[in-house]
Amino acid sequence: MHRASLLTFRHVWVLPRRTAQRHFTSKPLERPAGHAFYDDKIIAYVKRPIKPVTLQQLVRFGQPPLSKEGLHECTQYARTELPVRLARRVRAFQGLPFIVGTNPYIKEIYKLYYESFESLEQYSHNTDSTDDHEFGEKLKDLVSRHTDNIPTLARGFLECKQYMNSQDMAAFLDDMIHARIGIRLIAEQCISLMHQHKASENLHEDGYIGIIDTQLNPQKVIKHCVDFVSELCEFNYGQSPETEIDGQTSTTFTYVPVHLEYILTELLKNSHRATVEYARKTGRPDIPKIQITLSQGREDIGIRIRDQGGGVDEEDLNKVFEYSYTTVASKDDNSDPSDVFRDMAEMAMQSGVGGPLAGLGFGLPLARMYARYFGGSLTLVSMNGYGCDVFLKLKHINESMSELEI
Repeated sequence: MHRASLLTFRHVWVLPRRTAQRHFTSKPLERPAGHAFYDDKIIAYVKRPIKPVTLQQLVRFGQPPLSKEGLHECTQYARTELPVRLARRVRAFQGLPFIVGTNPYIKEIYKLYYESFESLEQYSHNTDSTDDHEFGEKLKDLVSRHTDNIPTLARGFLECKQYMNSQDMAAFLDDMIHARIGIRLIAEQCISLMHQHKASENLHEDGYIGIIDTQLNPQKVIKHCVDFVSELCEFNYGQSPETEIDGQTSTTFTYVPVHLEYILTELLKNSHRATVEYARKTGRPDIPKIQITLSQGREDIGIRIRDQGGGVDEEDLNKVFEYSYTTVASKDDNSDPSDVFRDMAEMAMQSGVGGPLAGLGFGLPLARMYARYFGGSLTLVSMNGYGCDVFLKLKHINESMSELEI
């Protein structure tokens, strides 16, 4: 029902080297052409407080039987809250150093947030439901247009990292990505409830309340992600490790499936790539299996992914969760143009959560942020020269998490 979007690809344009960072000052980004009227509106919306919604409220909006009142309450919240959050993202971009804001990738995402604010702001004043369908179409457009903004930002900041210190860049990206997750959750929950109401779907038919699956079986999600990653690996390397799933495989819990897919896809791509490359490097005739173990506790579920991909060097271990850090080698510019499909598969194998990051080093920090968003954790333990164990813990979205704010 909800599947992580597949991959598209962009070229990388590189900024020239710069002089010392201290010579650059922060100036507001140039507003997109024709948007002057919205500057004052953005400032006004930024002054409004964020009104967080709890997981309990998100579920209550679609509690069966799904009613017009519950759907209307959800759409009204989205109408009033999303423009405020979008306006804050615009102002965050305007606070970047001017030289960073001129980067074409970063400028593209700034413009996208500006236009999204324009698109939704007009609906924040309407309290009836006469234009709910039109508003729903705007939300679909918002979700679709913002699908690749993280990989686009990744490229932009990779090119601009010499103009910002790593702490400022990490703070901006942490805030931006965390806000993006919240915006998408609100928009997608609203879209999904509209669809369920129109189709007269019921919670008891498939376990969904909007985008939240109350009967999510992690083993099924793992198998789906393994199939996807194995195909990429096979296409890229000509072979792929087998995956064995054991433990408490009948486990079910309440969670957002697309979040789990994002996290697992990133972790599995890392394990597959490392396993195949290390087997070749060491001359091993067979490719060792990747072992995935499931456990269920009272408050969380655990997923351990164990590979024999050689582990992480000691000097790299403290950097793997830093933005823009990657162990992926740069692509040879002189590669054969006829290898375009292999190159696309290689980029996909090297990509990260939510889009084609292509070795830009955003995959693991982004996966950890998704895990932490609902109170979970992501830990990597390396045995250098042998392999890695990655431990993913995810909280049950139940009464204990019901007051978690989005």
